[in-house]
Amino acid sequence: MHTSILLTVLLTLVWLPLQAQIRVQTDSSSTPDRVIYTLVQQQPEFSGGMNKLGQYIQENLRYPKAAQAAGLAGRVFIRFLINKQGGIEKVQVLKGISPELDAEAVRLVASMPNWLPGKVDGQAVDCLYNLPINFSVR
Repeated sequence: MHTSILLTVLLTLVWLPLQAQIRVQTDSSSTPDRVIYTLVQQQPEFSGGMNKLGQYIQENLRYPKAAQAAGLAGRVFIRFLINKQGGIEKVQVLKGISPELDAEAVRLVASMPNWLPGKVDGQAVDCLYNLPINFSVR
């Protein structure tokens, strides 16, 4: 029985520091004046959650007519920074489809309202976020 308790205590002492290390990562573009995280303890969140984010995208996405007529479809992967105040910055295409669809995905994300920022140790931090934007011809 004492072995079981000792093993539990040892695992806890080893696991908790490892868990803290796994849950937080900084980006290579960080500077001493501005730390930018890629992985945080509390992820940034669109105000209202994922359902509201989906609704925002559905209501604000403008499928370019030329791309739609050409049957262009797929997923544009966007990366952006959510700052400590929840504002959107540094919107960029990670993987695109076409110049028209890529530009629309960037416009859509850049015009989003503020998010709830990511947090580390309860403090709001600058955090990178990746978001796929789907374009489908219906």
